[in-house]
Amino acid sequence: MKHTALASLALTAIAVAFSSQSAEAATRLRLQCTADGATDHSISARFEQRNARRKFDASFEAAPNLGFSAGQFLTVAVAGVNVGSMRLVRDAASGDIIGDLEFDTRVDEGNPFPSNFPKVTSGTNVRVGPLACSLR
Repeated sequence: MKHTALASLALTAIAVAFSSQSAEAATRLRLQCTADGATDHSISARFEQRNARRKFDASFEAAPNLGFSAGQFLTVAVAGVNVGSMRLVRDAASGDIIGDLEFDTRVDEGNPFPSNFPKVTSGTNVRVGPLACSLR
């Protein structure tokens, strides 16, 4: 009788653990995309959501002397909505021109999502300056 009760308790614990993992997987969304320009420049974007936590990152990189310069601003749009801009800087090690824009719902990160940030799903378009890609 004790063995049956222990076995039943163990099976219940396994079922609860499995359902918790399944619920977490069902509420987690990870999407990303990249795009390359005709010359040596590119973008990448990533969106993650787990329960109420959301994170978004868009980055730009260009080789020197392609018409992009440190101090220049590039607009970032998600689903056609302008959500911000990134200031380009020169990478000291490579000389590349780079930029990044990040949002996070975690308060301690200090970069909250703008109120107009649209709903993101698979296929949502992200545009950084002259390049765009679709999150998948």
